[in-house]
Amino acid sequence: MEDSNMDMENMGSLRPQTFLFGCELKADKDYHFKVNDEENEHQLSLRTVSLGAGAKDELHVVEAEALDYEGNQITVTLASLKMSVQPTVSLGGFEITPPVILRLKCGTGPVYVSGQHLVALEEEPESEDEEEEKVVNTSAKRPANVALSKLPQ
Repeated sequence: MEDSNMDMENMGSLRPQTFLFGCELKADKDYHFKVNDEENEHQLSLRTVSLGAGAKDELHVVEAEALDYEGNQITVTLASLKMSVQPTVSLGGFEITPPVILRLKCGTGPVYVSGQHLVALEEEPESEDEEEEKVVNTSAKRPANVALSKLPQ
């Protein structure tokens, strides 16, 4: 038990970063989401799938292709949309680990997929010198006779 605690202490802490994600799908235009960064963890969190203003009143089927937990390729349907019935659907944060292929299986589009690209960046532990510098910088007081000026807006 103590060994696992030691491992956790030696690891840097993870700092989550969130980036906006969006893509357009058309009948002949798949979207490939790949990440060439093996140092950090990445997730694609899909929020909405919506028909574009120019979409025909036909069935649009959107699917995602990715790897399952055993490393096998799997394809799932994310949404079935029709302009006159259901032009948009909320996926509520459907998370997929890259690489991911999003495609319009049926329909001509355009279909818009939006969400977030989540990245867990590993923070490097700070050295003792950096920590001492922070203490020195934050504890400095300004003299009483120095006035703060406002910046023009």
